[in-house]
Amino acid sequence: MPDAVSGMMSRDFRKSQSTNKKLDQQKGFSSNIIFMDGEFTELSEKGTQFISIALIKPNGDSYYAINADFDCKKCSDWVKENVLLPLYIQNVSGDLENFNKLVGKSEKQIAEEIKQFIGDSKPYLIADVNQFDWMGICGLFGVFGIPFHYIPIDFASILWANGIDPDIDRIEFAKSKGIDVSNFKKHNALDDTRVLKLLYEKLS
Repeated sequence: MPDAVSGMMSRDFRKSQSTNKKLDQQKGFSSNIIFMDGEFTELSEKGTQFISIALIKPNGDSYYAINADFDCKKCSDWVKENVLLPLYIQNVSGDLENFNKLVGKSEKQIAEEIKQFIGDSKPYLIADVNQFDWMGICGLFGVFGIPFHYIPIDFASILWANGIDPDIDRIEFAKSKGIDVSNFKKHNALDDTRVLKLLYEKLS
Protein backbone atom coordinates (compact mmCIF):
# COMPACT_ATOMS: atom_id res chain seq x y z
CA MET A 1 0.00 0.00 0.00
CA PRO A 2 1.48 3.40 -0.93
CA ASP A 3 2.64 5.48 2.03
CA ALA A 4 0.39 8.41 1.03
CA VAL A 5 -2.72 6.23 1.05
CA SER A 6 -1.66 4.56 4.29
CA GLY A 7 -1.14 7.97 5.89
CA MET A 8 -4.56 9.18 4.77
CA MET A 9 -6.25 6.04 6.14
CA SER A 10 -4.41 6.45 9.44
CA ARG A 11 -5.51 10.08 9.76
CA ASP A 12 -9.10 9.15 8.85
CA PHE A 13 -9.06 6.37 11.47
CA ARG A 14 -7.78 8.75 14.18
CA LYS A 15 -10.38 11.32 13.16
CA SER A 16 -13.10 8.65 13.35
CA GLN A 17 -11.91 7.57 16.80
CA SER A 18 -11.94 11.18 17.99
CA THR A 19 -15.44 11.74 16.61
CA ASN A 20 -16.76 8.54 18.20
CA LYS A 21 -15.22 9.53 21.54
CA LYS A 22 -16.98 12.91 21.41
CA LEU A 23 -20.31 11.22 20.57
CA ASP A 24 -19.86 8.79 23.46
CA GLN A 25 -19.46 11.72 25.83
CA GLN A 26 -22.80 13.28 24.97
CA LYS A 27 -26.38 12.06 24.94
CA GLY A 28 -27.11 10.99 21.40
CA PHE A 29 -25.68 12.60 18.31
CA SER A 30 -26.46 16.15 19.44
CA SER A 31 -27.39 17.98 22.61
CA ASN A 32 -29.48 20.40 20.55
CA ILE A 33 -32.73 18.53 21.19
CA ILE A 34 -36.24 19.16 22.45
CA PHE A 35 -38.88 16.69 23.63
CA MET A 36 -42.45 16.86 22.41
CA ASP A 37 -45.84 15.19 22.76
CA GLY A 38 -49.27 16.08 21.47
CA GLU A 39 -52.82 14.84 21.81
CA PHE A 40 -54.99 14.75 18.67
CA THR A 41 -58.66 14.82 17.73
CA GLU A 42 -58.13 11.66 15.69
CA LEU A 43 -55.44 9.80 13.79
CA SER A 44 -55.90 10.19 10.05
CA GLU A 45 -53.88 9.64 6.90
CA LYS A 46 -55.03 13.12 5.85
CA GLY A 47 -53.30 14.84 8.74
CA THR A 48 -53.87 15.46 12.42
CA GLN A 49 -54.98 18.40 14.55
CA PHE A 50 -53.63 19.04 18.00
CA ILE A 51 -55.87 19.12 21.04
CA SER A 52 -52.84 20.06 23.11
CA ILE A 53 -49.09 20.19 22.65
CA ALA A 54 -46.12 20.18 25.02
CA LEU A 55 -42.39 20.77 24.60
CA ILE A 56 -39.60 20.34 27.14
CA LYS A 57 -35.99 21.46 26.75
CA PRO A 58 -33.10 19.38 28.19
CA ASN A 59 -32.79 21.95 31.01
CA GLY A 60 -36.41 21.30 32.02
CA ASP A 61 -37.99 24.49 30.65
CA SER A 62 -41.42 23.59 29.29
CA TYR A 63 -44.16 24.90 27.04
CA TYR A 64 -47.76 23.67 27.09
CA ALA A 65 -50.89 24.86 25.33
CA ILE A 66 -54.44 23.75 24.61
CA ASN A 67 -55.59 24.41 21.06
CA ALA A 68 -58.67 26.64 20.91
CA ASP A 69 -59.22 25.85 17.22
CA PHE A 70 -59.82 22.11 17.29
CA ASP A 71 -63.35 20.77 16.73
CA CYS A 72 -64.49 18.57 19.63
CA LYS A 73 -67.09 16.97 17.38
CA LYS A 74 -64.29 15.42 15.30
CA CYS A 75 -62.87 13.59 18.31
CA SER A 76 -63.32 9.85 18.46
CA ASP A 77 -65.16 8.31 21.41
CA TRP A 78 -61.83 7.03 22.76
CA VAL A 79 -60.30 10.52 22.59
CA LYS A 80 -63.35 12.06 24.28
CA GLU A 81 -63.12 9.60 27.16
CA ASN A 82 -59.35 9.40 27.62
CA VAL A 83 -58.11 12.84 26.55
CA LEU A 84 -60.90 15.42 26.45
CA LEU A 85 -62.76 14.47 29.63
CA PRO A 86 -59.67 14.55 31.89
CA LEU A 87 -58.57 17.81 30.26
CA TYR A 88 -62.04 19.29 30.75
CA ILE A 89 -62.15 18.21 34.40
CA GLN A 90 -58.77 19.87 35.03
CA ASN A 91 -59.97 23.18 33.58
CA VAL A 92 -63.69 23.16 34.43
CA SER A 93 -64.66 25.92 32.02
CA GLY A 94 -67.68 25.77 29.72
CA ASP A 95 -69.06 22.44 28.54
CA LEU A 96 -67.10 19.55 27.08
CA GLU A 97 -67.59 20.61 23.47
CA ASN A 98 -66.45 24.21 23.80
CA PHE A 99 -64.19 24.45 26.86
CA ASN A 100 -61.14 24.71 24.61
CA LYS A 101 -62.48 27.99 23.20
CA LEU A 102 -62.37 29.42 26.72
CA VAL A 103 -59.06 28.07 28.01
CA GLY A 104 -57.11 27.48 24.78
CA LYS A 105 -55.03 29.53 22.38
CA SER A 106 -55.35 29.86 18.63
CA GLU A 107 -53.08 27.73 16.46
CA LYS A 108 -51.48 30.91 15.16
CA GLN A 109 -50.65 32.05 18.69
CA ILE A 110 -49.34 28.60 19.66
CA ALA A 111 -47.07 28.50 16.60
CA GLU A 112 -45.64 31.93 17.40
CA GLU A 113 -45.11 31.09 21.08
CA ILE A 114 -43.32 27.85 20.19
CA LYS A 115 -40.99 29.75 17.86
CA GLN A 116 -40.19 32.17 20.67
CA PHE A 117 -39.76 29.30 23.13
CA ILE A 118 -37.19 27.37 21.07
CA GLY A 119 -35.41 30.27 19.34
CA ASP A 120 -33.37 29.89 16.15
CA SER A 121 -31.30 26.82 16.99
CA LYS A 122 -33.41 24.34 14.97
CA PRO A 123 -33.30 21.59 17.62
CA TYR A 124 -33.90 17.92 16.81
CA LEU A 125 -37.48 17.12 17.83
CA ILE A 126 -37.74 13.90 19.84
CA ALA A 127 -41.22 12.40 20.02
CA ASP A 128 -42.60 8.93 20.74
CA VAL A 129 -43.90 7.15 17.62
CA ASN A 130 -43.50 10.50 15.94
CA GLN A 131 -45.23 9.94 12.59
CA PHE A 132 -48.49 11.59 13.62
CA ASP A 133 -46.77 14.17 15.83
CA TRP A 134 -44.77 15.32 12.81
CA MET A 135 -47.94 15.52 10.71
CA GLY A 136 -49.40 17.78 13.39
CA ILE A 137 -46.24 19.90 13.40
CA CYS A 138 -46.43 20.29 9.61
CA GLY A 139 -50.07 21.32 9.92
CA LEU A 140 -49.26 23.86 12.63
CA PHE A 141 -46.27 25.55 10.96
CA GLY A 142 -46.52 24.58 7.31
CA VAL A 143 -43.92 22.25 5.80
CA PHE A 144 -41.44 25.04 5.06
CA GLY A 145 -41.99 26.98 8.29
CA ILE A 146 -41.07 24.27 10.79
CA PRO A 147 -38.71 25.67 13.49
CA PHE A 148 -37.14 22.27 14.22
CA HIS A 149 -34.49 20.28 12.35
CA TYR A 150 -36.14 18.66 9.34
CA ILE A 151 -35.31 15.16 10.62
CA PRO A 152 -37.46 14.27 13.66
CA ILE A 153 -36.18 11.60 16.06
CA ASP A 154 -38.46 8.70 17.02
CA PHE A 155 -38.11 7.42 20.58
CA ALA A 156 -39.71 4.07 19.66
CA SER A 157 -36.85 3.52 17.21
CA ILE A 158 -34.38 4.27 20.01
CA LEU A 159 -36.04 1.54 22.09
CA TRP A 160 -35.78 -0.87 19.16
CA ALA A 161 -32.08 -0.07 18.71
CA ASN A 162 -31.52 -0.81 22.41
CA GLY A 163 -33.19 -4.22 22.16
CA ILE A 164 -36.36 -3.05 23.92
CA ASP A 165 -39.88 -3.78 22.67
CA PRO A 166 -40.97 -0.47 21.04
CA ASP A 167 -44.56 -1.25 22.09
CA ILE A 168 -43.69 -1.48 25.78
CA ASP A 169 -46.00 0.42 28.14
CA ARG A 170 -44.11 3.64 28.81
CA ILE A 171 -45.40 4.13 32.36
CA GLU A 172 -44.53 0.58 33.40
CA PHE A 173 -41.16 0.91 31.69
CA ALA A 174 -40.52 4.15 33.56
CA LYS A 175 -41.35 2.43 36.86
CA SER A 176 -38.89 -0.35 36.05
CA LYS A 177 -36.22 2.34 35.57
CA GLY A 178 -36.88 3.80 39.01
CA ILE A 179 -38.81 6.84 37.75
CA ASP A 180 -41.55 8.14 40.06
CA VAL A 181 -44.65 8.46 37.87
CA SER A 182 -47.19 8.69 40.69
CA ASN A 183 -48.13 12.27 39.78
CA PHE A 184 -48.17 11.78 36.00
CA LYS A 185 -51.45 11.61 34.12
CA LYS A 186 -51.80 9.33 31.09
CA HIS A 187 -52.70 10.91 27.75
CA ASN A 188 -51.71 14.34 29.02
CA ALA A 189 -49.30 15.96 26.58
CA LEU A 190 -47.12 17.62 29.24
CA ASP A 191 -46.85 14.56 31.49
CA ASP A 192 -46.21 12.27 28.52
CA THR A 193 -43.40 14.58 27.44
CA ARG A 194 -41.94 14.48 30.95
CA VAL A 195 -41.92 10.67 30.87
CA LEU A 196 -40.34 10.75 27.40
CA LYS A 197 -37.54 13.05 28.58
CA LEU A 198 -36.83 10.99 31.69
CA LEU A 199 -36.73 7.72 29.75
CA TYR A 200 -34.46 9.21 27.08
CA GLU A 201 -32.06 10.36 29.79
CA LYS A 202 -32.09 6.90 31.39
CA LEU A 203 -31.20 5.27 28.08
CA SER A 204 -28.57 7.82 27.05
